[in-house]
Amino acid sequence: MENKFTKETFLRISAEVLHFQLNTLYPVEIGKNPHRVNLLFLNHDRNFSTFLTIRDLAEHDRVADIYTLSRSMFESIISMGLLSKCLIVDDIERYQNYQFIEIYKTYNHLKELGCEHVSGVQPSEVELINKKREAYRKKWGTNSQSWTGKNLLENVKTIDDNYPSTCNNRHFYEYLYCQVYRKGSQATHSSFGGISKGVNVEQLSIPGNIQARRFKVDEAHLIFSCFHSLLVFISSIRFLGQLLTKIETEDYYQKIAMYIISDG
Repeated sequence: MENKFTKETFLRISAEVLHFQLNTLYPVEIGKNPHRVNLLFLNHDRNFSTFLTIRDLAEHDRVADIYTLSRSMFESIISMGLLSKCLIVDDIERYQNYQFIEIYKTYNHLKELGCEHVSGVQPSEVELINKKREAYRKKWGTNSQSWTGKNLLENVKTIDDNYPSTCNNRHFYEYLYCQVYRKGSQATHSSFGGISKGVNVEQLSIPGNIQARRFKVDEAHLIFSCFHSLLVFISSIRFLGQLLTKIETEDYYQKIAMYIISDG
C-alpha cells in the first residue's frame, strides 16, 4: 500500500474521528425508539472500545491483532446497518432471541462431554432455553448461521443495496468484507497467512560469525490494517447516526472515506 499515509497520520485522523463522534452522537437521545437505539448503542459502544484498543496496538505495531479486532468490528457494524434501517423482518426479536440458539449449542456440546455443570447454565434454566430455541426455529426456520438466517456475505450485500454508495462504490461493504473480514479471519484463526501478515524477517550477523533473524513490522501492512479499521469504525458512527437522524454523520462518513480511499 503505497501512499502518503503513516502511522502518525492514522493516529491524528482517528483522534479527529473520535472527537467528532463524541461531540455529535453523545449524549445519545433515546427518542421514540428506545429498544432499537439501545441495541445499536451497545454495538457502537463496544466498537468505540475496540477502536481505542486498535489505536494502542498501532502504536506498538501489532498488525495481526489489528486485523483480528477489525474483523470483530466488521461483524458488529453489519448488524448495526441492518437494524438501523429495519432491513430484516422481526429484526429486534430475532436479534435478541438468537442468543438461545448460541447458548443451546454451547450447553449441548458441554453436556455431551459431561461438563454441563461448568456451562454457566443453571439446571432450572435448561427447559426455558430449549423452549426459546424451538420457538425461534419454528418461527424463523432452522437456518441459524446468523440471526438473520443468512450468511454474512448475504447480509453485507443487503447493506450495499440499501445505503448510499460510498465514494461512488456500490459494493463498498463487500469490498470491506474481503479486505477486513477475510483477512481478519486469517489472523483470528492463526493460519500462516494470518500470523505472518505484517511481519518481515531480517537476517542479522552477530559477533562470532553467527547468523540470526529478527522480525520487523511490515509498514505497508500496518498502514493498510489501520486505515481499514478506521473505515469500519466510521461505519459504526454512520449507522448509529442514521438511526438518531444525525444528518451530519453521513456527510462526515463520506468525507473521511473519500480521503482514505483517494489517497490509499
